[in-house]
Amino acid sequence: MNTIKNIISAVVISLLPMWASAQNEGHRVSIIPHAGVTISKMDGSALTASKEWKAGYTFGASVEIPLSQYYSLTTGADFSLIGTGFKEQKEKYASVNEKLDVTYISVPLQLKSYFSDVKGLATHIGVQVGLLVSAKDKITINSIRTMNLGDGTSSMYLWESYKEKKSESVSSNFRNIVAGIPFGLSYEWRHITLDASYCFEVRKAINLKSNDQWVTMVDSPVVRNHAVYITAGYKFTL
Repeated sequence: MNTIKNIISAVVISLLPMWASAQNEGHRVSIIPHAGVTISKMDGSALTASKEWKAGYTFGASVEIPLSQYYSLTTGADFSLIGTGFKEQKEKYASVNEKLDVTYISVPLQLKSYFSDVKGLATHIGVQVGLLVSAKDKITINSIRTMNLGDGTSSMYLWESYKEKKSESVSSNFRNIVAGIPFGLSYEWRHITLDASYCFEVRKAINLKSNDQWVTMVDSPVVRNHAVYITAGYKFTL
């Protein structure tokens, strides 16, 4: 009997370093570089044209600091292209496509909570500050030009497709700093991470103050960003 106890004790003692290592592995700081796509749209009284969702991109890195077995604190920085598209304008021989490309560097601070029943699945919510990098109004004009090659008595037309692109900076109309509440879901599998997030903008991207003293701030033309971020990354444990 004593021999069996000694064997069990020896096995337990030999496994203790492994268990300790496994526990430490789950409570270590991690860095997660990631990249993906954005789907965004803007709405508000400052934009009168009909808005549509547009695609963009995002990349950056986050740092995850474990607080307990199921909770972590995350922060980092992301470079993201969002904005909005506008409904295509069509005429007989021409069409106009316009979009707003707005670029931010975002710094989030979020609380991440892992589900105990589904390994790797987590939800997160927090606050986020966005620093404006640029805002550009981009217009593409597609048209068909005709040229009469006739000799005066007959007509023969040459049809030519023509495309013109214009880009104008509109950064002066945007706030340099915006703030929002990001929230979403993430999933981890063998160090690979997938994340889907939405950021509700609290401090609007545009708030055009009127020179009319009778117009209140409530009536001022405003615009808010709506953006969905879908990213994939790899988790490096330090």
